Amino acid sequence: MFNIINLLCFSIILGISNHVYCHNKYAKEANVKEELPDTETDFRPISLKHLDRPFRMAKLNLLWSKAVLRLSEPKLKMLFGELKLHDKEEITWKHLRAEGKDKDGMKEAELRKKLMTIMENYNLLDQADSVHDPNKARPFKPLNEASDKHINKSLFKDKKLNKLWEKAETAGFTQEELLALKEEFGHHQDKVDQYYALLHDVKGNPDNTETNSVDDSLDKYNEIELKEDPQPDKNGYLDKVNMLRDKHKEIRDHYDHLQILAAKGPASKEFVEPKVQGLWKIALESNFTPAELESLKVELRHYENR
Repeated sequence: MFNIINLLCFSIILGISNHVYCHNKYAKEANVKEELPDTETDFRPISLKHLDRPFRMAKLNLLWSKAVLRLSEPKLKMLFGELKLHDKEEITWKHLRAEGKDKDGMKEAELRKKLMTIMENYNLLDQADSVHDPNKARPFKPLNEASDKHINKSLFKDKKLNKLWEKAETAGFTQEELLALKEEFGHHQDKVDQYYALLHDVKGNPDNTETNSVDDSLDKYNEIELKEDPQPDKNGYLDKVNMLRDKHKEIRDHYDHLQILAAKGPASKEFVEPKVQGLWKIALESNFTPAELESLKVELRHYENR
């Protein structure tokens, strides 16, 4: 599957590159020696100035919002690259801190010094106080990061469904679109409830820790074997087991469908890197199956994190 997805990705990139090349080849400017467009920016917005909150760290998004008002496009490209690297370092440090490491604060001080150097290099030192003020940086959280204050985390009983709803609420849908999407999510919760009602009938009362969450743990219920019921099928046990499997597949397929719907919001940002986000948008508009899209998403995440 991964080989197929890689081939599809390559075909998309190659097709777009060939289109750009063929258009330029026969233009009247073809005889003038000039630098071809950088393939690294094929999928970027028309201008980096149009990027809104491209980083995972709110303080870097705050700094970026100031930089786009001052710097030229070439300098913005250089700054963007440096801040992308710094963004990853900050995220890594946050994970280390959560694990109880960097207790002496040495790494934190090093990152702070690096960021100050970046600001100095681009004449942005006057923004240092704002960048390091959590209250001023808070409004610049990434667009794909849900706010605890505005999201009802228990809107649905299913945990995965709630997480997907959080993404949908910040994906830029209109109120009418959100209402329609909420109705679709409600239908999915109904399917989950029906599944567990049937599961209760087949297996008895399942462990409460496994209910209210549609994930891969449900697969184990597809492994119900005849040895569990050696007696004749007096109560339609096998029919119920088959129905359970069908319901499970229906839930998985419908969840895949909801994922695609939620990702189509105008402000949806599955990825931070503009080029990768561009590839993902192209994939969503193509005729990939949910399984192929999921594999492609994994591949793109690997690519983005390289």
